[in-house]
Amino acid sequence: MKIIRVGERGILFTFFELKSSDYDCVTNVYAINGDRHFFICDTYLGTYYIKKIKKYLEDNFGKKEYIIFNSHSHWDHIWGNSAFKDFKIISHELCREHIAKYGEEDLINHAQQFAKNKIEIVLPNTTFTEKIAFKEEGIEFFYTPGHSEDSASCYDHKDNVLFVGDNVDDPIPCFMCWSELDKYKETLELYLKINADIIVQSHGDITNNDLIKNNINYITKLITKEKIKLENKDILRKHLEI
Repeated sequence: MKIIRVGERGILFTFFELKSSDYDCVTNVYAINGDRHFFICDTYLGTYYIKKIKKYLEDNFGKKEYIIFNSHSHWDHIWGNSAFKDFKIISHELCREHIAKYGEEDLINHAQQFAKNKIEIVLPNTTFTEKIAFKEEGIEFFYTPGHSEDSASCYDHKDNVLFVGDNVDDPIPCFMCWSELDKYKETLELYLKINADIIVQSHGDITNNDLIKNNINYITKLITKEKIKLENKDILRKHLEI
């Protein structure tokens, strides 16, 4: 585990278990040390790892109430939820639905390789449709479909830091689990409008808006290719009808 301070109150915990696998990537858990709460963005691969995060936070900043955020439903982001059953676990409503539907199946498929201890699938207990904000702490969670239909993001207004989950990837989006590219592009363009000083992604280094622009260019090219395919299919269909 590597720990980096981000802005005035962010802490990035980087893990390497997926780096030596077929996924070949690091994984980040992002924590925000609020005035009254610790905000935790994603919970990684279980309580074995979350215990280390909690110890660091409480040793350095004392005990506070935790608020957990699941950026989306994929297994490498939610297995540590069980460490926070007594606290608020927030996600978009689709994220909760997908965990309920696929969580146990994903656990069966990946536990042997990645689980350090027994994993309990715990669903978010607080959901939102568009956004949910903690104004006194300067924290906002909001719906941003892209990498997946159920993806959401976290914005720290005080530090001007944006946590984007898997929606941004370096150098280009690699694992797209949703086919609505136009919506994905809208999300990335929204990120640019926010104009955060720091972008925190789930599977890479701390970055900035230049990477988002690169991702937009890539998605735009994919959209253009899809339109050309549809146009060619339409031309062929009309030709066969003649």
